[in-house]
Amino acid sequence: MRSAFLVHAHGDRAFAGQLAEFLEFGCNVTCYVEDGLIGKQQDVISKAEEALSADVMVLLLSRGSSPTPWPRQRWEPVLVDQAKESGTEVVTVLLEECPFPALLRRGSFIDGAKNRLAAQRLLKRWFWRHEREPVESTSNQVSEHLENLYSGLADHAGTMAVGGVDAVQFAKEAADEFEAVFWGPCHGRTLAEAAGELGSQLGIMLDGQGKENCGRIRDLLSARRCLVVLDAPAPVVAAELTAGGRTSTAVTQEPVKVVETPHTVARAKSLIDTRRFAEAYEVLYALLDQVIEPDWCARELTWICEHWDRVAEANRLRFDYGPAASEQLTLF
Repeated sequence: MRSAFLVHAHGDRAFAGQLAEFLEFGCNVTCYVEDGLIGKQQDVISKAEEALSADVMVLLLSRGSSPTPWPRQRWEPVLVDQAKESGTEVVTVLLEECPFPALLRRGSFIDGAKNRLAAQRLLKRWFWRHEREPVESTSNQVSEHLENLYSGLADHAGTMAVGGVDAVQFAKEAADEFEAVFWGPCHGRTLAEAAGELGSQLGIMLDGQGKENCGRIRDLLSARRCLVVLDAPAPVVAAELTAGGRTSTAVTQEPVKVVETPHTVARAKSLIDTRRFAEAYEVLYALLDQVIEPDWCARELTWICEHWDRVAEANRLRFDYGPAASEQLTLF
């Protein structure tokens, strides 16, 4: 959790508080607002000196906070030399037209004079990018026709039905407003298959039964600020895989990426090796119905059922597919 010190004038106090809430929900950051308020006997430079104890110093520049003039011998040692020495990153956010050193534009600079909401979003992107390695270039694109998705999914946590084309563009364009973006192909797939794919992307083990796996996924996502795109899911799949909490979920109204799961022995073995048992269970029964390696399928199903404490089903599989009585006698 990084710390951010919001340096601001009294007239920008309400916006600083709103910005802090926006950032603390949307990023892994703790914001200091009251500590960043410029006092009567202070200016933005003297307050900036106090911000050198934080990971990030956010200068909210307005006519109320911008001094006239900016003596270079005062601001450069603080915002450049001392900031570098203390490891404090400086981000300048322009709230309204006012005088300030042009050199600040060469650093991390966000112009919010015409659109403060856009500035908030760009600052959130800045925080996420600087949490990742390596740091990537900043994207300033915010498409107007996707504004409903930004307001409903990126600015706050939410769940929305979206068109496939818009979902693709939004997931790419707004990726830097989330900790991570996960795309789950759901069209024509069972709950176990959809959950298995999403769990694999999340890097978590799903060795339980279907709804238990979904619960693990929801628990993990609800605590993280992610975007999950469920690509044309069945209603039950959408209901089970919508996490809530801090994660936003977009549900496409038509399929974008269609993925078919083969019912083959190779696929079953792969699922078992990665402990994706709910999917393996479905594939193994499909193979049994096709009478493909029934003895092996039954043995694996028996083992999975025992892992889930489904004793009666495991015993039935042994009875139906185990060795005949005459074969069993030869063992003694």
